[in-house]
Amino acid sequence: MAHSPLSHPQPSTAPPKPKPPPLTKETVVFWDMRLWHVVGIFSLFVLSIIITLCCVFNCRVPRTRKEIEARYLQRKAAKMYTDKLETVPPLNELTEVPGDDKKKKKKKDSVDTVAIKVEEDEKNEAKK
Repeated sequence: MAHSPLSHPQPSTAPPKPKPPPLTKETVVFWDMRLWHVVGIFSLFVLSIIITLCCVFNCRVPRTRKEIEARYLQRKAAKMYTDKLETVPPLNELTEVPGDDKKKKKKKDSVDTVAIKVEEDEKNEAKK
């Protein structure tokens, strides 16, 4: 049997690759900042995001049974209030006067120009 050159690789004569230096807190990571600088800045950033979200969304955990029940009753009352508001008709329907003529309403909404006033005066004179 013949031995192929691939079955037994030749030992390398190059010196072994040097190990990278161990990662310590004083290792420069990037932008001349040490590892502890990067960890500190990142943890402050994460902490500020958590605090901001907790303040915005009011995610305080109630501690007593009384607080939990009070919050439940508050949410229930708010839901009943919004459900009741949905049944109220729009304001323009509430302020409409019964028997009010639609033509009068249109006249009040439109701005009278000089030409319209002259035409109205002519019609009034023609009636007399």
